[in-house]
Amino acid sequence: MLVLEFTVPPFPLTATIGHTVWQAGVVHARRQFDAFDMIICVKGTLYMEEDGVTYDLKEGMVLVLEPGKLHQGYRPTENETEVYWIHFQYPYSSPSMLVEKHNWQQPLLNRTDQDTEPHPASIDIPKFATVDLRMILPLLTEMLLLHNVLTPYRSFELHILFGELLRQLQLGMRKSSPQARSYFLGEQVAAYLAERLELPFDSKQLENDLHYHFDYLARCLKQYSGMSPLQYRHHLQVDRAKRLLSHTELPLSKIGEQCGFHDNNYFIRLFKRLTSFTPGEYRKRYQVFRMD
Repeated sequence: MLVLEFTVPPFPLTATIGHTVWQAGVVHARRQFDAFDMIICVKGTLYMEEDGVTYDLKEGMVLVLEPGKLHQGYRPTENETEVYWIHFQYPYSSPSMLVEKHNWQQPLLNRTDQDTEPHPASIDIPKFATVDLRMILPLLTEMLLLHNVLTPYRSFELHILFGELLRQLQLGMRKSSPQARSYFLGEQVAAYLAERLELPFDSKQLENDLHYHFDYLARCLKQYSGMSPLQYRHHLQVDRAKRLLSHTELPLSKIGEQCGFHDNNYFIRLFKRLTSFTPGEYRKRYQVFRMD
C-alpha cells in the first residue's frame, strides 16, 4: 500500500476542515498549493487527478493530495457526492515521504522513566484507501463543529482530534493489510508476555492460552516487534528492573525475582548486556531518591 510516512515531532497540524455536497455535473477546481489536502468521500464518487494520475474517490475512501502537485477533477460527478476535506501542514514534506509499505513492525524503543527528551514516533497516512466511516465520521463531525466557532482553545482541541483521525487511519491500514492477522496476533503475544513477567517462560502455556502453535506465534511476534518471544520478554524484564532499581530500595535478588529471574547471576549478566550497566551501577546513576 502507498503511504505517506511522517516522523514526529513535529506533528502534522490542521489548517482547515470543510464539508460539501456536490450535485451531479460538478468538476473539482484545478489548483496547486503548499499544503496536504485530505479528501474523504462519504457519498457518491469524486473523480480526481494529481500530476496526471487519476483517482476514482468512491464512498468510504480517502485520498491525500500532496503539496506542490497540480490536482483537479478529470470528469464531472455523476451523482450527488458528499465529501469532507482537511488541509494540513507538515514542515518537512518531500517526495521521499511516499513509500510502498507492506508491514507495520513495532520495535521496542530504548527508554527509561527518567527520559527528558521525546522519543521519535511515526505516522503513516494512506495515499488512497478505503476507510471505516463508522469510526471516521464522528471525528469529522466534531472537528467541523470546532472549526466553525474557532478559538485558541478549540484550535488545540482540533489538532488533538486530527491526531485521533490519523490514528484511526493508521489502524485501518493495519486491519486491512494481508498481514492483519499476524500483526494482531503479534500484539497479543506482546501483551501476554508483558502480563506474565514474574512467571517462568512457558511456550506450551503460551500455545494453550492463545490457541496457536508456538512457532506461528513466534513468527507473528517477530513480524510485529522484530524480536523472538524470549528476546521480547528479556527487554520487558530489564525495563521493569530499571524502574525498580530507580524507585525502590529492594535488594537486587528481590528485584530479579519480581522481574522473573530466579538466577541472580543470569539477571546481572543479561541486564549488563542490554544496558551496558550492572544493576548496581544503574541504581547509583538513576535512583530518584536517597535515604538519610
